[in-house]
Amino acid sequence: MELAAFIRSNEEVIVAEWEAFAHTNVPSAAHMDRSALRDHIIGLLRFIADDLETSETERERSEKAKGRGPKEGGAHDSAAETHAALRFTGGFDTIEMISEFRALRASVIKLWRAEWAKADAADILPDLLRFNEAIDQVMTESLGRFTQKLTRSGSLFVGTLVHDFRSPLAAVHNSAQALLATRNLDDEQVNLVSHIETSASLVNRLVSDLIDAVRTLLHEDSPIAPAPMDV
Repeated sequence: MELAAFIRSNEEVIVAEWEAFAHTNVPSAAHMDRSALRDHIIGLLRFIADDLETSETERERSEKAKGRGPKEGGAHDSAAETHAALRFTGGFDTIEMISEFRALRASVIKLWRAEWAKADAADILPDLLRFNEAIDQVMTESLGRFTQKLTRSGSLFVGTLVHDFRSPLAAVHNSAQALLATRNLDDEQVNLVSHIETSASLVNRLVSDLIDAVRTLLHEDSPIAPAPMDV
């Protein structure tokens, strides 16, 4: 039996094999219910089956090997990308994401192996190569989306944290200025308070720079302050 037909007729068996692996070897899967764990896996299998049945030129194969194959979902999110978003929400890490696809690959090959004795090796090898290409493609799409969400989440966290520094920094700076304005300080106290004011101003500039950097990471407009210079 050709691999595409085998996948279509054994979807539930393949998913059950993969699910058993995930429950045992992926810690973040332990708290997930069955439907959440299986989300989009059947969609991924059907995409792989469709890909196996689609004719492919050598150029298309080369492009796919370089990670530039046609996107499964076209202009919309693919099952692989949606799967990645849900796994990110579920608290998976990158290693667990890769483990899932490794388990899916292993489950299909393990179950299909029983069919090899009934087929010619010349028929098995092309399907096996195409299958690995398809798995690599959906894994690349999924990890790409997962990494995007991970990077954005980290940037938002840093941006929020740094932005919250501004209020206490302003309080420190304003308090230092108020103390200096009283003119009731001796020289040593004036020197200390001046250091506090200068340091608060410096940290505030660093905070502004960090916020600009986070805006750039989040693909927002970074503010630019034009200034004259001698060129």
